[in-house]
Amino acid sequence: MLILITALLVAQQAMAEPEQTEIVVIGQRLSHWSGKYAIRGSKLRCSTKTSSGDRDIDDLGCRAFDACADQLAPQIAATDEKSLSREVRLTMKESVKRDLSACVADKRVILIQELAKQRQDVPGEKSN
Repeated sequence: MLILITALLVAQQAMAEPEQTEIVVIGQRLSHWSGKYAIRGSKLRCSTKTSSGDRDIDDLGCRAFDACADQLAPQIAATDEKSLSREVRLTMKESVKRDLSACVADKRVILIQELAKQRQDVPGEKSN
């Protein structure tokens, strides 16, 4: 019985390793990506400045930004409230930037995991 349990655990670990390896590869490639973000009122813009060499990975950077900017839209809009003093608006904008940065980092982790799983599930869909 112990041998059977050990064999099952080894098999389960072996199946998880390709996805974990893909997660590392995607994360490394994404670290070479850079983008440009802009928020003007309710208009969002994200574009790739430096490509990772893989379009799916490049898309992760902007998808994370878009998702988080949508999530933080009320706070972003509040930073443009003209009835507030300039100092208060600037303080609010700095707070939103911190929240946006944290959200983007967390969202990228999720998107990297999703892409790795997708590539593991579809034979031939690996990093370029």
